[in-house]
Amino acid sequence: MGRGDIDALGADYITVVTAHAGAGASTVALAISDAAAATDRRVHLVDAARPHRSGLIAAASAELGTDAAGAWRRGSRDRVTIDRRVADVEPDGWPVLPINEEPAITVLDLGLLAPEDVARLAAARTRTVVVCRPTVPGMRLTEHVLSQLVEQPVVVAVVGPARWPQAVNANCVPRLRELRSQGRVIRVPVDRRLQTAGLTGDRLPKAVEAAGRSLAALLMPAVPPQPRHRHRAAAFQPGTAGETQ
Repeated sequence: MGRGDIDALGADYITVVTAHAGAGASTVALAISDAAAATDRRVHLVDAARPHRSGLIAAASAELGTDAAGAWRRGSRDRVTIDRRVADVEPDGWPVLPINEEPAITVLDLGLLAPEDVARLAAARTRTVVVCRPTVPGMRLTEHVLSQLVEQPVVVAVVGPARWPQAVNANCVPRLRELRSQGRVIRVPVDRRLQTAGLTGDRLPKAVEAAGRSLAALLMPAVPPQPRHRHRAAAFQPGTAGETQ
């Protein structure tokens, strides 16, 4: 996304970034969104990736069309509204929901950011999840991102096995060790079905759902779950999703 988009992030947003390519940011962002929705909150999940790089292209259970400008394509997944880019051209701003659908939680899947964008993200004061894999290069790249987010509430999602390889433990960087000792490093298991089929409108595997709940608990205040009832997907209101916040 462009410079203005990152500068305009709300302090109440949850941003998900990846320390390196292929870490699994979209899976983590969707797991957090589903966990928040399970507490009867309305969630807005925005995918900043170009269409051919989107990991959320099939994550909605119902498609609701595009905004008037044709910049964002909207879908729904229970109480999660998903917006993803229509074209490679960067939209003028983040999509917004109609007033009667304003979300309690906004999750931004930012993916892999350029170094200058990470620096601007630090100034935005959002709650950030850094996603990585438990490899030696992954640890080094994660430390580089964490070093720029020292003033920000950060959680690390490590996608991989429960036991890290010995070489990874030996190269666990200081900031990551500190967060691990604080209980702010959450393991997200690798699921074979997701690896094969990708993210779809189906429920996430139970172990991935559980990781999403653990991450959500660290990122937002606790709200007791409310009685669930069916919500009919609202029609996409033309002209609402392409406006700058």
